[in-house]
Amino acid sequence: MFRSRSKSVAISKSSDGKGGTVKAGRGHGSTVRLPVYLREQIMADSKAYNIPYRSKLTERIEPGQTLIIRGKTIDESKRFNINLHKDSPDFSGNDVPLHLSIRFDEGKIVYNAYTKGTWGKEERAKNPIKKGEAFDIRIRAHDSKFQVSINHKEVKNFEHRIPLNSVSHLSIDGDVVLNHVQWGGKYYPVPYESGIAADGLVPGKTLVVYGTPEKKAKKFNINLLKKNGDIALHFNPRFDEKKDYDPFIESNESVVRNSLVNGEWGNEEREGKNPFERLTAFDLEIRNEEFAFQIFVNGERFASYAHRVDPHDIAGLQIQGDLELTGIQVVNNQVAQE
Repeated sequence: MFRSRSKSVAISKSSDGKGGTVKAGRGHGSTVRLPVYLREQIMADSKAYNIPYRSKLTERIEPGQTLIIRGKTIDESKRFNINLHKDSPDFSGNDVPLHLSIRFDEGKIVYNAYTKGTWGKEERAKNPIKKGEAFDIRIRAHDSKFQVSINHKEVKNFEHRIPLNSVSHLSIDGDVVLNHVQWGGKYYPVPYESGIAADGLVPGKTLVVYGTPEKKAKKFNINLLKKNGDIALHFNPRFDEKKDYDPFIESNESVVRNSLVNGEWGNEEREGKNPFERLTAFDLEIRNEEFAFQIFVNGERFASYAHRVDPHDIAGLQIQGDLELTGIQVVNNQVAQE
């Protein structure tokens, strides 16, 4: 069972403690805490959770946190449900602050809440999930609503009918194969800066950043810093970059990779199409390996960036620009690949 001293929510089922809190230092000054996502491990044998799935949250949810559910439907799927419960993970009469029912037999997603022994008014929307395909569902908690995204696109805001702090359990049932459940994060300021605890982001570690470019985003960047302030990796997605940079470039969107060493920028690397979209959530993984950073976006390999500085001396993180930042996680490379 996860026990966290951070503001992440722990889930008590089938967990092996790979999540938690990373202590971090801000530059050469005081120490701050870098909250990270708490991950439930995929079951080693079946690569899937048992359905129906039931779990208890060991800490109350706070605004800014996000539930991530990944799985796959089967060709014969009729429907499956995700429920946030009060007091028990069943329908024994206790309140259900959020009932999300994905219905292939109706082509709809139904949102509702159960309070004081009665179901409220249903809110219905088109179901964007297809039978037999993988899905990614995210439910982000806010003070007044749940924000629901499917396959990285926002689809619904469901206003709270029951206080957020009453949520204590999670259940998932129906025609679904479930392989990932994760809850954590918070509201992050942008620009964001923090140290990385212990040995830093050494080879064998992966930085995972969860975010969404803003509606009118022009660019954002993620910098991995050495202790002396040099930038080991400057990762800089750009939208609507001026065409006069290179008239032979077909696209005016790019992702620039570079390093700043001894006050001087090196040669830019720009190969590859920009995989980021405005208002579309992303999961960015930067895996530190002995000879290069391996960079993945939404699980797909994007680029490799050969080290220009000592990869064992990465101690800080900066995130700047036009994005909403929803999560930061530091894990072992093996965990990131699962």
